[in-house]
Amino acid sequence: MSRKRYIVSFLITMGATCGIYAQQQTVVDSRGKAVNVMIPDASETMAGYVDVDYVDDKFYNSGIQTGFENTPSTNTTGPENGMEVIDRKMRNLSNVMTMTCNEEVKKYIDRYTKAGRQSTSYLLGRARYYNPIFEEALRFYGLPLELKYLPVIESGLNPNATSRVGAAGLWQFMAKTGKQYDLQIDSYIDERRDPEKSSYAAARMLSDLYKRFGDWTLALAAYNCGSGRVSSAITKAGGGADFWAVYQHLPKETRGYVPAFIAANYVMNYYADYNLTPLSTGLPNCCDTIIIEKDVTLAKIANVLGMNVDDLKVLNPQYRQGIIKAFATNGVAKLRLPSEMIEKFKDYKDLIYQNETPNEEPSMTIAATNTSQGAMPY
Repeated sequence: MSRKRYIVSFLITMGATCGIYAQQQTVVDSRGKAVNVMIPDASETMAGYVDVDYVDDKFYNSGIQTGFENTPSTNTTGPENGMEVIDRKMRNLSNVMTMTCNEEVKKYIDRYTKAGRQSTSYLLGRARYYNPIFEEALRFYGLPLELKYLPVIESGLNPNATSRVGAAGLWQFMAKTGKQYDLQIDSYIDERRDPEKSSYAAARMLSDLYKRFGDWTLALAAYNCGSGRVSSAITKAGGGADFWAVYQHLPKETRGYVPAFIAANYVMNYYADYNLTPLSTGLPNCCDTIIIEKDVTLAKIANVLGMNVDDLKVLNPQYRQGIIKAFATNGVAKLRLPSEMIEKFKDYKDLIYQNETPNEEPSMTIAATNTSQGAMPY
């Protein structure tokens, strides 16, 4: 139950379209201990609450093989993590995106691996659930998988994150932009908060930006501050092949955006070098999607399946009132469930769609269903 509570309460107040102000959060680690986590700004003049994530088996295996999973350390300094070594490792990160190593990037690496260690470890755990969703959308549009780190600096991997200017969801879409990319937003549903649909919309938008600027660092800058401002910066710089060529002409927040993204890529590939390991999050090992055929509430579904309704809302944050309108969501309404609940939903489908309230069954939390033999805890 405690895991459910901190997942629901892990809300991040956004400062601008991408910038997230640092703030303290309380989470529970894999041993049930409550810890306070926070990643500070990269500088006193620029908001930069930026967390990091990763997926892939090699990422989690690398942490286990080092033997650090139960012995966290703060010893992250030394020649093995100096600029020269970081630069060499960073050149191996991507064949399609330029990862530049400089002091601005190093500032973010230090925040992720020193003062922000607990936040980084917590986001590492959340990434196992969200990153496969991101990767599927990126592959569909033929985009670099490195872009899966963008929601980390956009939202801290929180689908309920909302900025003070109204950007929402994992990818922080403004309402107007979301609708341009076919995301439905009304009183019942906000697909900016739908992890799957918003990821496809973001991948499509990033593809459009890359086609316009021909460089991923410029495309990322445009995702943050808009194409017009990037084009203006290029003009002021007398032309510019990448982000660094127009750096001085970009808005202050955007100057930290690409360095934060590069640093997140680096830390998430080499997290074990800093004795970092993922914290438990309580999110399920594996989820699947089922089509909803009739209007129904999340409470009704949770009651019949024996789930806690708050856990169901965590997996389906797009339903604003806890009601699924079967034919009002662009013609198809979907529900994400822990994989072991899919067959149970099918077995009890008639009861779920009945108008009368079914008898209550024993509730269970997602956190209680996260282990199958050999499965990685997270």
